Amino acid sequence: MFELTTSIVIVAPHPVQAIAMPIMRQYAPESLIRFRPHITLLFPFVPFQRIQAACDRLYPLCAGIAPFEITLEGYDEFPGVIYMKPADPEPIRAVFRTIHQAFPDYPPYEGKFGDDSIEPHMTVATFDSIHEQPVVPLPNYPPITFRVDRLHLWYGVRDADLPWLTYDVIPLRG
Repeated sequence: MFELTTSIVIVAPHPVQAIAMPIMRQYAPESLIRFRPHITLLFPFVPFQRIQAACDRLYPLCAGIAPFEITLEGYDEFPGVIYMKPADPEPIRAVFRTIHQAFPDYPPYEGKFGDDSIEPHMTVATFDSIHEQPVVPLPNYPPITFRVDRLHLWYGVRDADLPWLTYDVIPLRG
């Protein structure tokens, strides 16, 4: 039986998707089956059975967060991953900290990279081997700025080639 899990993300707008999706089709097709291009704020989030209660807490919490802008500029990498990088990750981290303070039982990536911080990124390529990674030609793109005025609460089956779905969209109104 499949177990549903949840995540809070910033979904990329169409101009960003126009750049990210062709790269993902080539270098991360399994991810593209599951997710649209996005920046993860918190994964895994609450168990699916608690998702509505989490929404009930997220709405007032996010009502106090002001919309903000993200500029994606260039690429960076982790072992096995290449991503479009935010020029200034701090506004994304600030939103993460606000949500994480309200939900401290759910550390990002189950605490594998630390319990209280994230490295904001939009994955566009994944590799089984770090030896494949350095030879990947990626297209240059001009800096892209977009406004974030909502967060998406997604749910899906971890590690299954099934699409994740939006449970709710939480507006930022601060």
